[in-house]
Amino acid sequence: MPLTEPRDDGLPGMDALQAVCRIAEVDPTDARLLHHRSNAVYLLPRDQRVVRLAPDTAVRRRRAHTSIAVTRWLATQPDPVALPPMPGDQPVIAAGAVATFWPHRPTTPPPSLADLAIPLRRLHSFPAPPFPVPRYQPLQRLQEAFDLDQNRPQPAVTDDDRTWLLQRATELIDTFSTTDFPLGDGLVHGDAHTENLVHDHHNLLLIDWDGACLGPRELDLLTGIPNHFHEPASRRAQFLNAYGYDILTWPGWTLLRDLTELHALGAYIRLAPTKPAAAVELRHRIRSLRTNDRSAVWHAVP
Repeated sequence: MPLTEPRDDGLPGMDALQAVCRIAEVDPTDARLLHHRSNAVYLLPRDQRVVRLAPDTAVRRRRAHTSIAVTRWLATQPDPVALPPMPGDQPVIAAGAVATFWPHRPTTPPPSLADLAIPLRRLHSFPAPPFPVPRYQPLQRLQEAFDLDQNRPQPAVTDDDRTWLLQRATELIDTFSTTDFPLGDGLVHGDAHTENLVHDHHNLLLIDWDGACLGPRELDLLTGIPNHFHEPASRRAQFLNAYGYDILTWPGWTLLRDLTELHALGAYIRLAPTKPAAAVELRHRIRSLRTNDRSAVWHAVP
């Protein structure tokens, strides 16, 4: 799927892909775009690798370094939970992009929510890594998207909506800072859902560790929480039963739901100017948040 420069979504395009592949000495011929939300993710079929491209910012550099360090460390632990990156110096930084390279692994048959609970339970049993890992900072990626949007000639978010969202973000962050979490702090994946599970021989391993951090373990149980995607309660119950803890018995679960739903706006703010479906979904999501319409169903835009 060809991309041309410049783009208004802040994500690196084909020029950056070519540059980072030259440095990593991999072949970008016939590269295929797999995802285009918070990162541009390409399959490189000649080398059977996946490359994840993010804008070259201080936050994205830190996230990339953390994802490489954490997954390489997890590969040394018993009972694998993470797909390790490709060998070599990573991340690769060039042409305004921060890139990481990973083996390509199948995602079919699709894993279930119960499948997701197993590596998460193992992950949460590990000690903190023996190197610095950033602490969870709520809504950092949303602020990054707002900063990008404010520099556009025509922002995707109106001034009124932006003011409301920032005020709501401040309220949630303040509440988070004073909340006690029953499962305690530890290494968390930070974006745990079934799309981030791949098959590796006889294991299901987690991918996309950009959000890896030290924080409340409850952050990885958000797929067990009722939200605007209206996942069937039976599937959510299977996930929580497989993990071994029902987060819905804890009164603070709505805080994590609200943080997660606000966080999820970031990718759509980024994509709205170049993807009409994302712009429509962004308006729908903001409207449902502002009116507290819990019946509104959100849809992921590929």
